[in-house]
Amino acid sequence: MNEAHLAACEVRVDALLSAGRFQEAVGDAVALVEEHPYHQNVHAQLMRALYASGRRAAALEVYQSLRRRMSDDLGITPSPTTRSLHHAMLQDRPDQRHLSAAGAVR
Repeated sequence: MNEAHLAACEVRVDALLSAGRFQEAVGDAVALVEEHPYHQNVHAQLMRALYASGRRAAALEVYQSLRRRMSDDLGITPSPTTRSLHHAMLQDRPDQRHLSAAGAVR
């Protein structure tokens, strides 16, 4: 998948989140994560979609999986933005700026 196609897919997931179509967003984001296992934005989109659909534990597991993969394979940690989203979800009282950016406010 080229960068332009990936960007279009990310826009679609954001649009689905904004429209409250969380299950569709989950499906699209899962496919993107499988195709781009180190792309943090698609992981964050999947986390938002899962959280918004009431699947907090699954959203947190997405982060853990990303963190392990990045650490084991690349020797790095997720970005501060991705870590901040994870922290907000851990509290189960997320700062709305983390979720509303993609429209995933529950």
